[in-house]
Amino acid sequence: MDKTFRESRFYQTIVHSKLFRILVLVEKQISNNIENGAIATRPCKTNGLWCCLLLPTVLIVYSMLYTVSELYMLLAYISVGLLSYSFLFIAFMSVSCLVLKENFYGGCEASSLVATLLLYALQGHGIIFSLTYSVVAVFSFCTLLRLALTKCPHTFTVGEAMLVAQSVILFFVMAVTMTLFDMGDEEDDEMHFINSVLFTILSSVGIIVTALSLLRESVKTLAVLGYIMSVVGTYALMVLHVQIGSDCILRIVSYIVLDVEKLKLILFWIVLVGIAVCVVLIRTKLKVKASTVTRKTFHVLASAVFLTGILYDVNLMTLAAGVGLGAMILVEALRKSGIEKISPALQAAFEVYSDEKDSGCFAMTPIYLYVGLACPLLLVPVHPGYELELLSGVLSIGVGDTAASWFGSKYGFNKWADGHKTVEGTVFNILSQVAVVYVLQLFRILNVPWALIRVTVAAAISGLVEAKTDQVDNLILPLVSLIAFQFTKILHI
Repeated sequence: MDKTFRESRFYQTIVHSKLFRILVLVEKQISNNIENGAIATRPCKTNGLWCCLLLPTVLIVYSMLYTVSELYMLLAYISVGLLSYSFLFIAFMSVSCLVLKENFYGGCEASSLVATLLLYALQGHGIIFSLTYSVVAVFSFCTLLRLALTKCPHTFTVGEAMLVAQSVILFFVMAVTMTLFDMGDEEDDEMHFINSVLFTILSSVGIIVTALSLLRESVKTLAVLGYIMSVVGTYALMVLHVQIGSDCILRIVSYIVLDVEKLKLILFWIVLVGIAVCVVLIRTKLKVKASTVTRKTFHVLASAVFLTGILYDVNLMTLAAGVGLGAMILVEALRKSGIEKISPALQAAFEVYSDEKDSGCFAMTPIYLYVGLACPLLLVPVHPGYELELLSGVLSIGVGDTAASWFGSKYGFNKWADGHKTVEGTVFNILSQVAVVYVLQLFRILNVPWALIRVTVAAAISGLVEAKTDQVDNLILPLVSLIAFQFTKILHI
């Protein structure tokens, strides 16, 4: 099948086109420059330069297809500036690695100007506001990208570093804007409550991570950690008091307990989390290295959480996703902090469940999994039938990628060229995604027009990308699926 495709006229036309040859030459030149410059990217055959297109494409296309909030438009326009610098960064890297080793900000001014013009001319913001936001975002992106590739050896490919840096910068832009400015967007009481809680949790985690990174080796003890937690807990209560009111704790408990459906959902999630924790503890104690199929069981458990949350209570799922993200960042910070007793235990679990893609400074694979499942909650604007697109992460990595891994390892014989993944695994990837959507529609849990046709197109595209790419699946497949769903919408499917 793969050989037939490679011999087809369409494939040969692409391979022999001038644009393709130029892209291949740029890829090879960047790889050579990285090797000559002693830049330790994640071991990989390619640099994944195309990844820089994914997030801006999702934001821009959604802002064109639907009526979105002013904040969403702001993020879309800034993402254009970040994409502009990504292109310039690729051009610089094809010449030399000096862009990484020196305080070189060439191209930042031009990229900032692109975003500034969009914010000023199309969204109507003042020139000072537009210029400030654009300059800070692009220069921060440039700095973060350089740090990711030079200070985090073997952690990112160039494309993954660009995508991660884009995501972090846009997330901070969103958080700062929601905190400091009134963009005129309508926000109901429940979402105001959820955003207040999430801001408190994530800012508290940020303070803890910062404090841990500043600790000297001599004071990395449980007592000092307890002191940090108590101080941050006091900060969190003060922020909640200001944001929600003096009855903040009561309101949080009431939000969870007084609604029976919410309580059932949370209890179900707690059971799933408990199962995952028990599995980790048992396997860590046995010191048995987890296989790829074993690791995929956590995909299933995490996907079950997001599937039920998205289908039955999106707002609660948004709150839980933010809390879970904070917890994952905190756990990884504790693993790297060197705190007595805690860090060694977390490191032991990491060594059991890590794979070849976790060869760098941080345990990025589980974080990518979580972010991949949760990102549609932020990226997909509310519109008729948006529930299917919210499931893009669940379908692509929770269902499809897991199914491909299991079926391919058991029954796959025909491997794709230049890779270890099988054609049978890819076919099962696609069929499993379609089957899940069919079952959801059969039981009237999901009611979206043309859902089966749309998911077939999206599953085929994400399945082929999963089979052929060497970038981290958990990071890119949800975005690829979202773009595929957007494509089906453009075609009025």
